[in-house]
Amino acid sequence: MMALILPLLLLIAAPAVPAGAIMIDHERRGGVIERPDGLAVVSANACAAVCGLREDCMTWSWRPAAGERAGSCALLGAVRPALPSPGSVTGLSPALAARIEAAGERAPNARERAALEALDASDARRPRSTQPRDREPGLAGG
Repeated sequence: MMALILPLLLLIAAPAVPAGAIMIDHERRGGVIERPDGLAVVSANACAAVCGLREDCMTWSWRPAAGERAGSCALLGAVRPALPSPGSVTGLSPALAARIEAAGERAPNARERAALEALDASDARRPRSTQPRDREPGLAGG
């Protein structure tokens, strides 16, 4: 009984993954570090939670049971492109998704600020037309 309760508690305590980190009807292949069984094959959420428990897991892919084929969960040690796979679900590990989320919220560093300033300066030097444009060239009636 305790063997069943502990994994359930771990699933409940697993960090949430942002919605953008999960792709439905897709899967990732290659770089499999483990194919856990038990609760991990029951649902995509369970597979994601098991991935979240391993530091070396970067992504996961889950396939539901279909006919004679059992469901599967694959934990992957690398981020590879997701491929279309009807019924499958793939996602980033909670830790990787959190790092990406945090990077998007940070202020730009000195090198990034310099690049942004250079883009602004090049836009300011670009000549702009002072004549109003009534019609787009190439459109019918123009």
